Amino acid sequence: MRSAANVTSFDMAASIPANDLGVCVNQALAALHELYPSADLPGADWILGARAEELGIVPSGQRSANGSCSLLACSDGWLAVNLARDSDRELLGAWLAVDSKLTDWPALSTALAHRCGRELLSRGREMGLPVAFVQPAQMPKPQSASAEIEPQLQFNDLFEAGSRLGGPGSLRGAKVVDLSALWAGPLCAHLLRRCGALVTTVSSHQRPDGAAQGSPELYQRLHAGHQHAVFDFADPDQLALIAQMLKEADVVIEASRPRALQGLGLDRETITVVKPQIWLSLTAYGRRAPMGQWVGFGDDVAISEGLLHWAANDRPEFIGDAVADPLSGTYAALAVAHAVSLGLSGMIDLPMAAVAGLCRRKVSASGSALVCPLKGPSHAD
Repeated sequence: MRSAANVTSFDMAASIPANDLGVCVNQALAALHELYPSADLPGADWILGARAEELGIVPSGQRSANGSCSLLACSDGWLAVNLARDSDRELLGAWLAVDSKLTDWPALSTALAHRCGRELLSRGREMGLPVAFVQPAQMPKPQSASAEIEPQLQFNDLFEAGSRLGGPGSLRGAKVVDLSALWAGPLCAHLLRRCGALVTTVSSHQRPDGAAQGSPELYQRLHAGHQHAVFDFADPDQLALIAQMLKEADVVIEASRPRALQGLGLDRETITVVKPQIWLSLTAYGRRAPMGQWVGFGDDVAISEGLLHWAANDRPEFIGDAVADPLSGTYAALAVAHAVSLGLSGMIDLPMAAVAGLCRRKVSASGSALVCPLKGPSHAD
């Protein structure tokens, strides 16, 4: 493993242009491979396209690849509304202050057509809806969500309360506990395992990972070689066992809003970690208030950062499959590996929105247009 670089020189490859999102991913993988030359890492085609290939899906204009998110016109632009959960549909009436049930996309589109998107964005985020706003292409771009969080996504800004502990560390044999679900966090854990880490996936009896049923092939590949531990999160004794696992871990990956783990007593402050440890918090918009309470998934988070295609008629369209997820999982693995290589200990606050914004800037710096990265058949190995 190469000797550690200075923390302040590591900017998540933000200064290197990339002519498409596949190049963004491959640049991060190349940096990871530099740290672990013997690691058998997948390529960008698999990382960005594995789920789409498995499910046979692609984005269709203003409808996301998996169909759960749509870009709907409003009076001042477009709203990306992601109905990824049953609870999201149940909130629609209260969100729009209407009595009628909005049971399909055409009805929701009609209800939004003459409403102010910016106002609905704020109200939706307060209610826990995964929504994002897009203003017309010809209007000056507003400050992005990631600009509120981390302007350049530099590693030293992401790392909270970090300190150099001595010589470089290694992921080889490191204990990683993964509390996350769906795509970004498990992809990060998968890449760390390929670099030599020992990964344990922790899941809940009450809330099993929906990806296991939604995209079982990708789920199996992402979790191959991991230990699996399933707990009853309503049982205090089992929560104590999880807390002990977290105390003993070298790396913890979690993707919950801060208050969720605080309520369970499983946040980093409550369990009082005393050993050197990297704690990765991989969330939609970061941990800072008020963004720390915003809900987001890969499609709507990408839209929030302008990671989209403008059609000839100046209509925004989706690109990729929940593209902020695989981008964030890849750059999260690089951030963790870099922190370990420096012998640091502390929390990495990595917003998916900031990664999406980084990749948009990288493509923009190359002078290229954003295009859908989904291609033909791809393979992990």
